[in-house]
Amino acid sequence: MKSSISTCLALLILTCLLLPLTGISGELAPYEEADSPGFSLLDLKGKTHSLPDYQGKVVLVNFWASWCPPCIYEMPELTRLKQQLADKPFDILAINVGEKKYRVRKFAKLINFELPVLLDTHNDTFNNWGVKTLPTSFLIDANGQIRYWVRGNPGWEHEDTLSVIDKLITETTNTTTQDQTTRIEAN
Repeated sequence: MKSSISTCLALLILTCLLLPLTGISGELAPYEEADSPGFSLLDLKGKTHSLPDYQGKVVLVNFWASWCPPCIYEMPELTRLKQQLADKPFDILAINVGEKKYRVRKFAKLINFELPVLLDTHNDTFNNWGVKTLPTSFLIDANGQIRYWVRGNPGWEHEDTLSVIDKLITETTNTTTQDQTTRIEAN
């Protein structure tokens, strides 16, 4: 057991050292498809999550796997992003692709990854969303529509990336304020 953990840690450290050499990064791009595919997936605690559960919030859906070095590299950024936006209508759902629950649970615990981890054990959601590479992420607006997507890590703490997320959150906040004003005027 100790050698297994030591091996995982050694691979993680090696990955982090070599990753900057790979140049794997991306830019958020507008999503061109008309429909947003849905999903209904269990998390590590057995709770079911689907996009309608997050109506009214901006959601970052991130597809990843524990064997994917760029995925591992961006996980601390995703955690810090969630902490930075904790007081805003924003959530992150990390969808693990193709791995067994026990392995994902063990990996998340090993790296202290505390975001909601959903299990796409049979790759159904991965395929329905047309994902080809890992990591791939989607930004979904408060109405459940995919607005942006990216292959690789756009730099979740980068100013340009944060401004896109802030824009979607501002739209959400403005819509909520308008809805409340409409309800008050109707009464």
